[in-house]
Amino acid sequence: MYHSDAVIRQLQAQRILAEKLDNAVSGVIDAVSDQVSKINKGATRLSFYASCFTDEYMDVCKNQMLEDNRFRKAVVRLIKDRDIVFSLLQTYIDYQLEGRSYRQLEAIKMHLMRANIHIAASTLTTRAFGAGAAMAVVLAMNITLPVGRNVGTAVGAAASVLGIYAIVQNAADSAKRLQIMHPPFYHALYMRELEMMYFLIEPSFMRAGALKNQWLSDYKVAEVLMKLVGKL
Repeated sequence: MYHSDAVIRQLQAQRILAEKLDNAVSGVIDAVSDQVSKINKGATRLSFYASCFTDEYMDVCKNQMLEDNRFRKAVVRLIKDRDIVFSLLQTYIDYQLEGRSYRQLEAIKMHLMRANIHIAASTLTTRAFGAGAAMAVVLAMNITLPVGRNVGTAVGAAASVLGIYAIVQNAADSAKRLQIMHPPFYHALYMRELEMMYFLIEPSFMRAGALKNQWLSDYKVAEVLMKLVGKL
């Protein structure tokens, strides 16, 4: 399940799923004038839909609708496959391991073993090692607290529609930060329709320094994994 059940429970608790995300945009523009006075991310995002009435801000409106649509697709993926966190991690690890030799993988493995992190991989290939490393991180990572802060706090004091858009805004802001900090990882997630779920792991990635450089040395890859697992 890879933490996905916990994420779904968080979303359900805030009525994110119950609001029928496929219809979440309908009727929003009519409610903008009533919500704009409420100062929070959800109200701010809703207020931007007023730009749909003006030609000069049509791009803003279209961009938000695109973000809403991609968030909706990611939520559908979350419900159907239950592997969101694992997929986010494996995408990052696969990128970092791409092109590395058997000897380099062995070096990363040895660094991890010294920290008592053992990767379950039948063969030492980049794909197998990446999946094993992602699994090791998922099993050790405490994803509940970041989700609780991002989801619960944003929605707790707001109306349900504001809560929905507060979450989408958090996800969109997180994805934009990733696009600036690490374009290749962002692109890899975008191609998998996962970039709007990056906010789930962003706090852990920032603490681990996973995005400081686009390419990491063998030891730095091991170091990031150790930090994600909580061994450093």
